Amino acid sequence: MKKKLLIIEDEKAIADLIIQRFKTSLYDVDVATDGREALTLLSTNKYDVATIDIMLPHVDGLTLCKKFRERSPQTFLILVSALDEEEIKLKGYTYGADDYITKPFRTKELLAKVEAYFRRHDTLKSQNSISTQNILLNDAKKEITINGFQLTLTRSEYLLFFTLVDNPKKLFSRDELAYLIYENNLGEIDSRGIDSHISHIRKKIKMVDTIEYIKTVHGQGYIINEY
Repeated sequence: MKKKLLIIEDEKAIADLIIQRFKTSLYDVDVATDGREALTLLSTNKYDVATIDIMLPHVDGLTLCKKFRERSPQTFLILVSALDEEEIKLKGYTYGADDYITKPFRTKELLAKVEAYFRRHDTLKSQNSISTQNILLNDAKKEITINGFQLTLTRSEYLLFFTLVDNPKKLFSRDELAYLIYENNLGEIDSRGIDSHISHIRKKIKMVDTIEYIKTVHGQGYIINEY
């Protein structure tokens, strides 16, 4: 089955390049040239991937990112911007972005990023389910429950948590987590991005449980907490 991709980009030349790269037998591509059009498409379609330019007419990219997360938690969101600023990246992660790529970029880099994500996701799918402590991860249904309560995680948050739970004795550095999820740190995912995703996972867990499932080892990385 084809993956459905939404390109939200007001610069036609860039949108056309992305379309040319992705419009194959593997992808079905829609394009929105402003934020309002993107919301209209989102109201009637489900997308596996969306690339969102930050500077858009009518509705800006960060607001769109937040609305995507409210309506489509499982969409893999990549923010695209000419602003290579840490504050903007962190705000993007806070609003629910999975990844961030800076203009100018090569479309084959973007394609490689998306393909790497789906390869990793398909690997996890083959494992079906994992049960440990009070956590049940069912990748066939894309569900994570803690004490019977289902969490709503973004795609990157899901992959991070799955990786940690699947390797309960292993301490992962931030670079290792980025490599495992995105294969060779494609694009702009960095240690701060991983930290931001982990922070969001913890906040969502706290809504259903008081246990600190993810332990930070100062200067080294993250591991599942034993108790």
